[in-house]
Amino acid sequence: MPIAVSDRRWYCRVSEDLHRQVISIAPQLERRGDEGMIQGLYAAATGMMAVEARQSVIANNIANASTPGFRRQDGLQKGFYMILRDAERSPAALNARTAPGGGVRLLETFTDVSGGAVVNTGDPFHVALDGPGFIVVDTPYGERFTRNGKLSIDIEGHLATLSGHKVQNVGGGYIDVRGGLVEIDQEGVVKVDGLPTGQIRIVEFENPHVLSRQGHDLYAAAEAAAERATPAATTRVAPKSLETSNVQLPVEMIQMIMGLRAYAANQKVINAFEDTISRLIERVGSPL
Repeated sequence: MPIAVSDRRWYCRVSEDLHRQVISIAPQLERRGDEGMIQGLYAAATGMMAVEARQSVIANNIANASTPGFRRQDGLQKGFYMILRDAERSPAALNARTAPGGGVRLLETFTDVSGGAVVNTGDPFHVALDGPGFIVVDTPYGERFTRNGKLSIDIEGHLATLSGHKVQNVGGGYIDVRGGLVEIDQEGVVKVDGLPTGQIRIVEFENPHVLSRQGHDLYAAAEAAAERATPAATTRVAPKSLETSNVQLPVEMIQMIMGLRAYAANQKVINAFEDTISRLIERVGSPL
C-alpha cells in the first residue's frame, strides 16, 4: 500500500519546521561540534523520500500485475557519498559531510526484462512473444514498442492494439484484417480466410535497457537505438496466447511491507531529532 496522505502531510510539515530550526541553530551546533546531528537529520529525511519513491514503483507493479506483457520495475538506491564520489572522481575531494551515512536517494528505475508465463486464450487476435522481441506499433508520438499482444481490429480494418495503435507490417504500412477469419502463425504472418495479408513487425534490441517506458505497456527508443533494432531472429509468436506480466505479487507485497517499516524507522529518527533540536533551541541563549 502507498504511503498514507496523512503521513505525507506530517512529513512535509516536520521537514519544513526542522529546516527552519536547523538553519537557525546550525552555527551554534557547529561550534559545539554537533554538525553530525544535521547530517543524521538529512540522512533520515532522504531515507523517507527514497522509500516513498520506491513505494510508488512497487504500487505501479502491483496495479499492472494483470496487464499482458508488463515488465516489472525496480528502483536503484544510492548513497550521497557514492553519488558525489562518482561525480568528483576523487575520494579526497569529499569532506566529512559526504561520508557514508550522509543520505540516500532513488537514483533511477530499471525494467526487469525477464519474460512472463504464456497462457493460451483461444482468441485469434492474441499473440504472445516467446523471446526478447517487441511488436512495433505507430502512435501519435512516433514509433513505439510493446510486448502486449492483446490485439484487435481498428475502425479502419487494420490490426492494432486495444489502445488503437496500428501494428506495423514487415513490408511497410499496416495489416488489413477485414473480411473473414483471421489467423496468425508462429512467424507472425497474418492470414484472412487463408490468404496472407501481412506480417507483424517484430524487432529485437541487443540491450533492451536502452528502452524507456512510455505508459504501462509501451516503450520508446532513442533514434540511434531504434536504428540498431534488428528483425526478430530468436523470437517466435505463440498464436492465440498472451504473455502474463512478470510481476510476482507475493514478492511485491513483501517489498512494500519492508519499505513501510523502513519509512517508519526513519520517521522515528526524525521525531527524535525534532525533540533534541527543540531542547537545543531553548538553550540557544545559554553560555557555550
